[in-house]
Amino acid sequence: MAVTVEHVLAFSAYAGAAFSMGMGAIGTGIGLGIGGAEAARASARQPKAHNEIFKTMLVGQAMTETAAIFALLVAIFLLFTTLPGAGFAGAAARLGAGFAMGFGALGSGIGTVLANAMACRGVARRPETNRDMNIMMLLGQSVAQGPVLFALIIALVLMFRPTPTSDILTTCRFLGAGLCMGFGAVGPGFGSGLASAYAVFGVACNAREKQAIMRTMLIGQSVSQSTAIYALVIAILLIFMK
Repeated sequence: MAVTVEHVLAFSAYAGAAFSMGMGAIGTGIGLGIGGAEAARASARQPKAHNEIFKTMLVGQAMTETAAIFALLVAIFLLFTTLPGAGFAGAAARLGAGFAMGFGALGSGIGTVLANAMACRGVARRPETNRDMNIMMLLGQSVAQGPVLFALIIALVLMFRPTPTSDILTTCRFLGAGLCMGFGAVGPGFGSGLASAYAVFGVACNAREKQAIMRTMLIGQSVSQSTAIYALVIAILLIFMK
């Protein structure tokens, strides 16, 4: 059987969906395991605070699932939606979407749960600061989701933008845009999560300085996120340049 362009399009959609969900599952799965492990350790250290530790674990893990849900959404679009892209450029767009979302979910999936792990440890250390730590955790986790949101935007643009031409340059640009945003989201997603993790534990150590700790965390996360913004800008330029 001769291989046609339609076969290439189908293969790229299947491969993009597999990569999106596969990499998304790796990051989130590792992250959820880290959170669960730290919660178990904290419960062993402070059995009387088990209920609060358990609640903190569940709330933080729910936030961590966001990256995997985005990856699942992109995979479903690739598998079950009639996308406008055609030719080899359309195939590159489908693969690029999978790369962007898969790598983007990898970094944020691991990074987001770090704050959850530290919150569980902090509750065991000082249960009375639980409320302040949960607020800090949720705020830090929300910011750490920034890179995966950028990856989702690029993936959606690649999937649903009609391809005006199907030449080799357009094909390379679409593939490059997906790789740029995917790789560009890994570091900031993990780095932002690391900043939020130590901010959460800082509240457990010295709750009176929570405002100063929060400001420092947000500034650190903003600087870390700037590199994801650079990747977003370059990915957009690659998609829309002529």
